[in-house]
Amino acid sequence: MTVHIRSIAALAGLMALSACASLNPMALTKLAGLDPLGIAPEQMSVAAVMPVPLRLRTGDVVLHFVMDAPAPYGPIDEKLPLEIVASDNAPGVSASPSFERIQVARVAEPDRARLAAAQAKARAFKATGRKDGKGSISVTITGGCRDGAVNPGALTAEIYMRSKVDETYFRVSSVDLRKLLPEDVLAKLPLCEDAKG
Repeated sequence: MTVHIRSIAALAGLMALSACASLNPMALTKLAGLDPLGIAPEQMSVAAVMPVPLRLRTGDVVLHFVMDAPAPYGPIDEKLPLEIVASDNAPGVSASPSFERIQVARVAEPDRARLAAAQAKARAFKATGRKDGKGSISVTITGGCRDGAVNPGALTAEIYMRSKVDETYFRVSSVDLRKLLPEDVLAKLPLCEDAKG
């Protein structure tokens, strides 16, 4: 599975969504006002509403922070697998328990210093006023597992985001995974218990 939330001009703080999912107007407004260089790594999280029986595991969601800038500011290329945490508290996110589940992903504690250091380099470059660097931040769902048979019909996944723990999540995208992925890919997703360890 691949769903991107991408910053086209990370230094300017603008985030947009790739063509593989829809972006709602409220999300566009929220993302436009978001400064990815100012988000505290421990505050940022992503919530995914996944169709049952699909499930995300730690490492299935990856944050990728890239900046192409001259030394000593760059290049930066940090790929951080996000950890899946308890999802019983995702304000602003709703799901029907009979056919959807909410999962929350965040930067794991051991990776927070790496992301903070990358953000500091990018902020230092931005402070020079130079315009010859470019960067992006993306959050990608790269895998998953299933805890049952995949039923026919739409498999809609919704992605939500927040940049502070006291904020409500806002919906960034919605995508029908069946339209995005070939049927054989869905059928080959491992069973969650087989995928452990």
